[in-house]
Amino acid sequence: MRASRIERCIAKGQLVPLHFYQEAVAASQTSVDLKVAEVHGAVAHDALYYEAPWEFDIVAMSVTASAAGSAGTLTVVPTIATTAKAAPSVIQTTAAYGPGSYTRAKRGTVCGAAGDAIGAQLTTDGSWNGTTVDIVVTLWVLFHLEAI
Repeated sequence: MRASRIERCIAKGQLVPLHFYQEAVAASQTSVDLKVAEVHGAVAHDALYYEAPWEFDIVAMSVTASAAGSAGTLTVVPTIATTAKAAPSVIQTTAAYGPGSYTRAKRGTVCGAAGDAIGAQLTTDGSWNGTTVDIVVTLWVLFHLEAI
């Protein structure tokens, strides 16, 4: 059997998942910044963004909920440098996962620069009843590794 060889190389574009959380998603939230970590034990983590070390494109977003709400709407959008972007956005109604729980964006449409803050915002309407639902939002970010 031939031994495999591991090479020290890296591609110019690296797809990286960035995770954001909210526990017990309340109704009537408007443009609430999600946290990069939620409560762990008795310690709350308040960081809201990841700082981009390179230029990047957000190419997809997925949302997973611990359960489905039975009424109302939950909408999630990415933010770049604290500005909400219209796409990719995920709108959930009564699905905890499955169709509609992810969306993609073409390269070059949701871009940022090195040093920009990458985040996610959540909005729920007044009839959202999934108030015991926990969510995980994953932004799929393509970092452009240049000059390294």
